[in-house]
Amino acid sequence: MSDQGFYIGYLPKMPNGHWRKIRLFLIGVGVLSIVAAFMIVKGQKEFNTATFELGKPTVVSGVLTTNPVPLLQVVQGNDLSGQAVIQSILLIGFGKHGAEASLDSAAAERKMPLEGKMLTLEGTLIYHDGKTLLELTKGPSSVLQVEQAQPVRRTIERLPGYTFTGEIADPKCYFGVMKPGEGKVHRSCASLCIAGGIPPVLKTKLADGSTAYLIVKGSDGQVVNQEVLPVVGQAVRLSGQVVRYDDWMVLQWDPSQAIETLGARMILDAPMCDEKGLAAVSYSNN
Repeated sequence: MSDQGFYIGYLPKMPNGHWRKIRLFLIGVGVLSIVAAFMIVKGQKEFNTATFELGKPTVVSGVLTTNPVPLLQVVQGNDLSGQAVIQSILLIGFGKHGAEASLDSAAAERKMPLEGKMLTLEGTLIYHDGKTLLELTKGPSSVLQVEQAQPVRRTIERLPGYTFTGEIADPKCYFGVMKPGEGKVHRSCASLCIAGGIPPVLKTKLADGSTAYLIVKGSDGQVVNQEVLPVVGQAVRLSGQVVRYDDWMVLQWDPSQAIETLGARMILDAPMCDEKGLAAVSYSNN
């Protein structure tokens, strides 16, 4: 009988022609599986190094300012000219809430305003990509001590108007509480956080390829959380003036101007502005 004949299952040996075809098929499937696995792994995003120190309370002292959002200004030493180097820690509340309610309750308990005071706070640190947040995990009880303080000398830079491409996210989840804390899969969670008072942040690209984060406020500094909810977690394009408050930048967006959605999620490879624009002259404000 020829080796090219058909195979009968109960025979002890498969014809050579059939076996060669099956062997080539199995080798091909194996090679394709390895290539597919490699492509899937390479196509994944890099692991997010954002950190949320869950269950690890930290005590931090600094001067409270609520302009443009609740920030604890911590002096980290002096620069070469003798000026104080300030790290502004963004304050947020427990759960999906901003810090304002906890700070207002603490102020009411002490019967004094907290703005401009030296506060000692206990909370949970959240940090990523050079930005630090502090969750007031115990609400008003997170405020351990309130003292008088000298005004902190702030550095404010005003930049011209720019058009930005990026994604609006809630900083609490993005900077460490959730992974992923951005994109379509996180959209509903981010919307709840921003609706609860956590300031929205626009993630975008600088001309040098680094990532920048801008707190989104109104053109007059007003809260625009509700206005940005429809476009949270999407690739968007919006315009506004940039104001740098120490180590945070704020995008002052005119709510009367529509935010352009860019449809399918895109890779943010376009610079938000040129380097010359970021080199604006700064001035100080006590």
